[in-house]
Amino acid sequence: MRRFFYVALPAFLTDGGFYLALFTLSHALEVAGASNARIALCFGVYNLAYMFAAPLLGRLSDRHRGASVLTGGLIFALVYTVLGGLMNLETGPAGVTVSLRGGGELALACYGAMAAMALANALFWPAFQARIADREPTPEALEAAIRSFNIAWTAGKSAGFLVGGLLFLRAPQACLWLVAAAGWTVVACALLDRAPRGEGATSEPTQSDVPKGRKGAFLLAALLANFALWGAVSTLKGLAPTLAHGWSLSPQQTGILLAAMLAAQGVGFMALQSGRWTYRPKLLAAALPVACLGLASLVWARGLGLALPAALMIGWAQAVTYAASVYYSLDFDERRGLRTGIHEAVLAGGGCLPILGGVIADQTGDELASLWLMLGIGVALALVVGGLLWRAGPDERSEGELSPGEASSEDPPYQPPSAGL
Repeated sequence: MRRFFYVALPAFLTDGGFYLALFTLSHALEVAGASNARIALCFGVYNLAYMFAAPLLGRLSDRHRGASVLTGGLIFALVYTVLGGLMNLETGPAGVTVSLRGGGELALACYGAMAAMALANALFWPAFQARIADREPTPEALEAAIRSFNIAWTAGKSAGFLVGGLLFLRAPQACLWLVAAAGWTVVACALLDRAPRGEGATSEPTQSDVPKGRKGAFLLAALLANFALWGAVSTLKGLAPTLAHGWSLSPQQTGILLAAMLAAQGVGFMALQSGRWTYRPKLLAAALPVACLGLASLVWARGLGLALPAALMIGWAQAVTYAASVYYSLDFDERRGLRTGIHEAVLAGGGCLPILGGVIADQTGDELASLWLMLGIGVALALVVGGLLWRAGPDERSEGELSPGEASSEDPPYQPPSAGL
């Protein structure tokens, strides 16, 4: 029960509120006549700011876990409340209209809000994830806690898009007030969570005894794979209003598509059973090829029935790469805030790719050009990831022979590139 209130609920509400806000702001820009590039910049501004802030504030959180989580939650809640009071979203015979109370430039207000949310996320997520690891006494317990965390934020993100798709055409202003309520609930959870460590947690960080060289190879491979997957998922999220035209989807169908993709991600997290996937190369090596197949399918998809299976493939692949990236970051060494900050910065870097995709779409006139960009990046990084995992050596464990905290004495002494680790 404690894990629900201090891990699952805040993770669910934080990502649910953020992605409901992103859906609302990007669709507000679309109905105001913004171009592909300007719509993509809504999420891009956030990712650019977050890419630089996350490692810096993540490192700081190694000394100030609780304060960092609470400050991030407060910024979230305040930004969402201001958005609700500043923006005026109404429905009428001509559809949704948007304006700012007191006048002003809509795009600048959206970009400013996303930049502020980047600061909030950089304070919140690295510290929040590191504090989960602080509480867990064994690598097995850490893996179980991460699985609960991943399912919670994925469910929140899926709910955010689903609620956005259902509400935006009916009661768009309610979307903003819902995210404000979610933000203040996260603040309440942070205030009630006083202990930096949980009952039974060890005083020193607990890590698996897998050889450092093998850990480094898997960490680098996971970060690169997650960069490509996060870019693909961010493209679908950030350019959803214009991609939907290429797929012949309504806003409601777009919300359903994104929610289904994230539901597949949640199912993927649940399927990652303890001791059966960590430091095993085959699953991670397969993630990018599966995602590339999904992206190729989306290029040709028309209608929800054809787009849905492709989105499910991408969602499953994202579960594998994200779980690998966060677990290997927390298991690499004792600097957990810094490592999760790097993990989050890689996500932000992938999240910047829709900006380039939006520019290409505007220049070519092809609404689906961003998908071609992500397909090319995915294929190239699939080769790099495969090479890293091949050099790390085969997994010599039999099924169920070793737990995540045990290592084979026959692991090869491979030393991967150290840049970024």
